[in-house]
Amino acid sequence: MVYKTSQMPFKHLFWFANSGKLNLKKDKHLIIHQVLSHGNMDDVRRLFKIYGKQTIRKEFKKPEPGLYYPDILNFVQYLLGIKKITKKKYLKNLYATPSRNFRR
Repeated sequence: MVYKTSQMPFKHLFWFANSGKLNLKKDKHLIIHQVLSHGNMDDVRRLFKIYGKQTIRKEFKKPEPGLYYPDILNFVQYLLGIKKITKKKYLKNLYATPSRNFRR
């Protein structure tokens, strides 16, 4: 099913989408990770109704680097019943050194 961005159930989570359309089937990886990392509980409930727990678990196990804060990642792991993952593949790097050298 294709939604226009204005009709998408999670449109408030896709401020960066410039294509104007998201496909629930083709873009499920993006949608699932975006909702799990930035959505509220109503969004997460809606996500489970659309995709089901097995599909969400399968897509979650394909890491999306730098998207999750530690507390959110722990909650999602608990919610999905996933015991072990390589957390650094998912977590935002909060303590990284700047990529630019600001010295003159």
